[in-house]
Amino acid sequence: MLTDIDLTEFLKSRRIEHNIIKHGYSYRADEASRELGVGINEIVKSVLFVTSEGTAVLVIVRGDKMVDQCRLARELGTRKLRLASKEEVARISGYEAGTIPPVGHKNKIMTLIDYTIPTENFVYAGGGALGSSLKIRAKDIISLQDATFTKCVR
Repeated sequence: MLTDIDLTEFLKSRRIEHNIIKHGYSYRADEASRELGVGINEIVKSVLFVTSEGTAVLVIVRGDKMVDQCRLARELGTRKLRLASKEEVARISGYEAGTIPPVGHKNKIMTLIDYTIPTENFVYAGGGALGSSLKIRAKDIISLQDATFTKCVR
């Protein structure tokens, strides 16, 4: 299993400005917002889906938004879309469910990013371990993941 240490090594090797912030355990965006002392709109969630064809899709969405799965399925041209199981999250990303960062995964994952996230700003995301958050610029997520924008959020 990958950890926040692996994430740090990945980002350092690519010379990406970032910070891993240690804090109390938080399982929801509003809890992370309080722990970090930032607005919930500065938090991003990394949500892993699997299409009916078996393709993994990572969606990076603001903490105050949700993915519209029906719209996303239509955008992807798939019949169905479901959340990845804990086992799939670990196998595909290399990270434990609930800790998945937006970058630095074990495997390359198709990535979509919420179009409302300001690309020049720093955002706070899963940091690869419980009690860790990653501070990174959204533009670096886009670049590292070769991400495309999606409007499938509500």
